Amino acid sequence: KVIIERDLELQIEQELEKYTILPEFRDWALEVIRDSNDIEIEDRSAIYESRHKALTQAQKELDELTKMRYRELIDDEAFVRERNALQGQITGLKQQLRETESRAETWLELTEKTFNFATYARNAFITGGLQTKREILSALGQNPTLKGGKLSIQASEWLAPIKNEYPALEKKYLALEPAFNYVNKEQNAALSDVRSHWLGGWDSNPQPID
Repeated sequence: KVIIERDLELQIEQELEKYTILPEFRDWALEVIRDSNDIEIEDRSAIYESRHKALTQAQKELDELTKMRYRELIDDEAFVRERNALQGQITGLKQQLRETESRAETWLELTEKTFNFATYARNAFITGGLQTKREILSALGQNPTLKGGKLSIQASEWLAPIKNEYPALEKKYLALEPAFNYVNKEQNAALSDVRSHWLGGWDSNPQPID
């Protein structure tokens, strides 16, 4: 079945709509997440220090092993076996250190991209050019296919909390909205409940959005 371009775009718009959030939900999430970034930096520093100590120790053990071989305190077979194990450990620790150095900054950047995408992607797709549409479709998910004129796409994992949690929370939020000018304790509690359920659905390590 031949599908015209506009029909395909409408299907993509409908798919994006499943993962579109109100700006208020984006702002709530980023407010909490930016505060949490300070904790993430502390965690990163502790992890970096621990891994750096482990690397220093492994390098020291390798140096001692080499000295032992020069003094013929161990044979070639034992030396090669221990040396290879230590070199593998050192390589792994160096890689972990590189990852840890950028962990907090990357975490915050990816999280902001996630919520910006969920807030603005559908409108950007509708108004954007061909390249923008391609980029948004790529960020939406993997393996887009057409069968019988119907689009099928495997949505990115980071969108799961929106699909699973957001629609009911948006409904509750919009039901509260007309009364915002007359906020009382009960309404504040209801709004706090919406916020806490929304934020509770998110993992602190979203997947990258290319």
